[in-house]
Amino acid sequence: MKKLIIILVLIFWGFVGVSEITAHPRVSGYFYTGLSPYGSWIEIDYGVVVWRPTIMRMDWSPYRDGRWIWTSDGWYWQSYEPFGYITYHYGRWYFDDYYGWLWYPDYEWAPAWVEWRYDDDYIGWAPLHPYAVFSISIGIHFTTHYYTPYYHWNFVGYNHFYDPYVYNHCVGPRYKYRVYSNTRYRTNYVYHNGRIRNNGVDIRDVRKRSGQNIRQRDLLHVSDPVSLDSRNRDNNKKIRTFYKSRDELTRNEVKDVQITKSSRNSSLDVSRVKIGRMKDRNVKTFVDKDKTKRFKKNEREKYSYTKKKRTNNERKIKTSDVRKKSGNDVEIKKKTGKVNDRKLREKDYKKVEKKNIKKNNSRITGRNEQKKEVKVNRKKNKNVQTKSDIKKRVDKTFSERNKKTTVNKNTNNVKKTIVKTNRGSNDNKKKNRSRR
Repeated sequence: MKKLIIILVLIFWGFVGVSEITAHPRVSGYFYTGLSPYGSWIEIDYGVVVWRPTIMRMDWSPYRDGRWIWTSDGWYWQSYEPFGYITYHYGRWYFDDYYGWLWYPDYEWAPAWVEWRYDDDYIGWAPLHPYAVFSISIGIHFTTHYYTPYYHWNFVGYNHFYDPYVYNHCVGPRYKYRVYSNTRYRTNYVYHNGRIRNNGVDIRDVRKRSGQNIRQRDLLHVSDPVSLDSRNRDNNKKIRTFYKSRDELTRNEVKDVQITKSSRNSSLDVSRVKIGRMKDRNVKTFVDKDKTKRFKKNEREKYSYTKKKRTNNERKIKTSDVRKKSGNDVEIKKKTGKVNDRKLREKDYKKVEKKNIKKNNSRITGRNEQKKEVKVNRKKNKNVQTKSDIKKRVDKTFSERNKKTTVNKNTNNVKKTIVKTNRGSNDNKKKNRSRR
């Protein structure tokens, strides 16, 4: 009898163990019902389920078909896609070489889960990967070293950043690497009024560089996705957005989830992912402070190195502009790339111009002094020559006058003698005739 009881107990525990091993992974009911019509759920690892959109173009990427709006919770991404009210405010995105873009579920709401890059001319964003974790004390930190490739970033000029059709003004793939290497990394997430706030790039800089008066709009949190109709989304300057707390999302779980299992594993390191766990708020999240410090330090060193390299190249090479036109409104480019540190460049040029002006002025003054000396010497020589010449001329004129007077006197005397002789001859002829 005892043996039978022991055997039955062992069989019972065996069934329990098998049921636990073959148990289906759990997903929030809101996520499952909202995303199932537009994609499929895939189990990439034991108990790890992700969502993959079915209709995916070659050039499709998250956070592209929509627009940015400045709200009371920071930069809010308003998506034009039917599944955007979930995938762009909850969870993270990851690009797998085999599956493509995958959405990893999480239960913390934010206006947008993106990372930023910016400089004086361009502003860019890319979806945050699953290795990024938010904590109230630190903000965004990373559980491993992972850099989003440059071709997954979207860059646009400040003039078109707030445009409702921002995807029409994004930089083309040919110029992404150049813009990426000249920009600086930034993530600015804080906890404010019980919600996560995405400050991103400073709104004052965006207003200044774009020249637009961007106003702040309020968010209206809605618990029913049906009320997110496009006709009612922008009503009285308030934006309707779907919002559910972690407790509400985890409470509404779906156990029997239809998932597709694949023998091919994903390139995502699931052991490093610390989001998407159905846990209480009181449980502390894993934070690796050393890795976050290293990541920030590497970003600073990379930016300073590229900045120094760019300025050195600009000083060596002549600044001859070459205009390159493209269908994506790429502005005038320099031969060595887009010039970003204009202030430094202008200062260098001003210094060089001042030196050249001083040199030219010194040369001009030297030449003017030489010309003045030559003129003074010429005048002195002229004055000396003129005095001697005047004396000579006066003497010549007097001598010539004396000669003329003497010649005239002689001619007059000759004339008188001739006249007298003529008269005498005529008188003699008359006397001879009278005698005859």
